[in-house]
Amino acid sequence: MAMKPGSERRIETRRRVWRMRRIRLGAGASLLLSFVLALTAAGFAHALAMRRFVRADLSRGRRHALTDVSRRLVASLTNTVEITVLLRSGRELADVTRLLAEYQAASRAIRVRRVDPDRDIAAMNELARRLPVAPVGCIIVQSGDRVRVIEPDALYEVERRPARAGIETVPRAFRGELAISSAIHEVTHTRAPVVYALAGHGERAVDDVERFRGLASAARRLQQEGIEVRPLLLSEETGIPADASVIWIAGPRSRIPQPVLDTLNTWLERGGRAMILLDSGVQTGLESWLRRWGLDIGDDRVVDETRTLGGGLLVSRFVQHGATARLRDLACVFYQPRSVEPSPETAGPAAGLDRPRAVPLALTSDRGWAERDYLSPPWSFHEERDRRGPIAVAAAVERGAPGTLAAGIRAGRLVVVGDSGFVANGAMVSGNADLLLGAMSWLLDRREPLSIPPRPIDPVQISITRSGLRWLALGVVLIVPGLVASAGLLIAWRRRA
Repeated sequence: MAMKPGSERRIETRRRVWRMRRIRLGAGASLLLSFVLALTAAGFAHALAMRRFVRADLSRGRRHALTDVSRRLVASLTNTVEITVLLRSGRELADVTRLLAEYQAASRAIRVRRVDPDRDIAAMNELARRLPVAPVGCIIVQSGDRVRVIEPDALYEVERRPARAGIETVPRAFRGELAISSAIHEVTHTRAPVVYALAGHGERAVDDVERFRGLASAARRLQQEGIEVRPLLLSEETGIPADASVIWIAGPRSRIPQPVLDTLNTWLERGGRAMILLDSGVQTGLESWLRRWGLDIGDDRVVDETRTLGGGLLVSRFVQHGATARLRDLACVFYQPRSVEPSPETAGPAAGLDRPRAVPLALTSDRGWAERDYLSPPWSFHEERDRRGPIAVAAAVERGAPGTLAAGIRAGRLVVVGDSGFVANGAMVSGNADLLLGAMSWLLDRREPLSIPPRPIDPVQISITRSGLRWLALGVVLIVPGLVASAGLLIAWRRRA
């Protein structure tokens, strides 16, 4: 049967259309199958990479890689350590974030979270209720009920240089790994030391929030350092608690009974530690007792008309000692200072291990003096009754040494400061806080438990001439955008053609 003209052509056309549809459907199915297979392979590769991966620090000097000391520390963790970062944006946050990523990669026991102190108000309130610290602009390291707070000042070694606006602070080395690893070691491997604040004789109270009298801010700073602070009403019946690490006597306003002094003396002779703060014009009974420990507490008022600040005495001259190690280019302000001078027979190492060895910690300038007639201001120096400076207003005493006394008895230590107002709530600024914390660290034999050197910060500088800077600006503003625009116009023209 003969076909109509054009029928063969229509049939061939339909065949070609169906053939093209089958090719397209096959290509689409093949493409979809390839996509699914590729996605599956990528998923397997990602899962494998999450379990088996290699981290490498390619920065100059391996700035962010953990040392072997930190790796061994986090590898030995059996409890979870939570690290909360409350730093604001800036260099500190960037450096700490990169460093903490290495800690998390080294151990699953490390958990890190970032809380913005300016935006995460609910999280900040929750931290303030849960922790006995003021969590603003710091790093909180916690394991169980042990908490250690790292202040931003502990992250860097700085160098102070003169500048047009005064003194410029320039970071010289990054100490973040030492600070964080030491905090992790402390909250997981050591027992929290306990400082007992003596009460019952008009001393400043550690729970008092009054600006000029209370010690609530000082107690909070000690708690941030991982030190527990508790009040103590000492009597013949109770005695000094067995878990006491340091006895803190802050500004008594009345005489302390002799039985209390005897109890304290016995405890110190057995290796106890104490920090005593005495104000000018108050006789507490500690003055005569401290002579047995090699200190002469003057009945005077230390004055320096050239070094006053806000009605207080500004002291910036410190003897190099473990108790003053935190005071780097800082000054302290004392408000009712009296002299605290080491006795000549107890000063220096010649005193022997069986006798107290006293050293001054903080001294006035050469123009300061010890005013004997301090009840009749205004004060002026009189050669016949007053003592010319430098006058010591703080001293440290140590008696005995490890290995020289009976087994198990450590050396007794004392830090005496001729003022208690420097640790009041309104005075915990500048070097005052560092003197308190440094003295407590020396009394507690606190040293860095880990040997991690700071990492120098090498500034990166690009040297470019004025002509090169103009060419760079021209390339960024005109050449690069022009090339991108030209490529877009060329593609559009070719599509239309």
